[in-house]
Amino acid sequence: MISKSRYIIGELRNHGLDSYWWRQRFLDRIARPYFQRTGSQRTPIYEEDWDNLIILDACRYDLFNEAVGPDDLPGESSDRLSLGSATPEYLAANFSGKTFHDIVYVTANPYVNTNLEHGMFHDVVSVWKEGWNEDLQVVTPESMLEQTRAAAETYPNKRLIAHFTQPHVPFIGEERLGQRKVSNIRRRAAGKERVDKSDREPTPFEMLARGEVSKSEVWTAYISNLERVLPSINTLLKELDGMTAVSSDHGNGLGEFATPFPVRVYGHPVGIHTSALTRVPWHVYQNGNRREIEAESPIRQDISSHDDVNNRLRMLGYKE
Repeated sequence: MISKSRYIIGELRNHGLDSYWWRQRFLDRIARPYFQRTGSQRTPIYEEDWDNLIILDACRYDLFNEAVGPDDLPGESSDRLSLGSATPEYLAANFSGKTFHDIVYVTANPYVNTNLEHGMFHDVVSVWKEGWNEDLQVVTPESMLEQTRAAAETYPNKRLIAHFTQPHVPFIGEERLGQRKVSNIRRRAAGKERVDKSDREPTPFEMLARGEVSKSEVWTAYISNLERVLPSINTLLKELDGMTAVSSDHGNGLGEFATPFPVRVYGHPVGIHTSALTRVPWHVYQNGNRREIEAESPIRQDISSHDDVNNRLRMLGYKE
């Protein structure tokens, strides 16, 4: 077993001159405990009023506010403070330790399968399994639209959560940035040597942190990725019965300070509760009458292998 001192020396040898690495270490070891101690009380998502909840992964409030006009989505917009700055934290803070047998969770994000207890919901529809687009390395909005429609038809007396990937990376809108050229999972499946993680293509937010692209370039691709999903959201708002809320699990940092610390934040590190990472949209629209919701015992769900889930998470930039 490698001793702690040898591990630290190895880390410093590998990353000692990397300012991005030092920033992330500071946020994890210093800023994160601070935000955990000083965090304000926020409302769990299940206590909000909705029949259908559409989650746009990694959607900042100001991004949504700029992209969505009166003609884009029916309904009214406001904002909320998320309980987390990354999906695992959001899921744990909102759902862990409880049961929601009146909810069916349709998800493009594998964390719902790995980070939440089995049998928590009436059913989990894992779109990331069969609906994965190998070319884009993500679940498209159209696949999520199709599976959410099917779930609404199958479970008319359940609350429905539809967790889309967009506008989280990879950016698949008209403006693209930081697309991955190599898939380690596909290389391994083909019997080829995996590419070392240090050689992978950086995310747009890492590129911004390193000065390789401008904030405007990242913002343009980021908002384009949100615009890519809006037609599917518009369709669901008009088709799903009852009260539908459109929100997000967290935002993304584009160099804002982790106040009170003079350290800039890029992407969405866990536990960093700045406005850029926790202020999210809350857009509501009621279509027809509210549904009669009934809790029932959970349906037997397949337990996914960790290899399958981790493969998908790596493609989304969560794990390397």
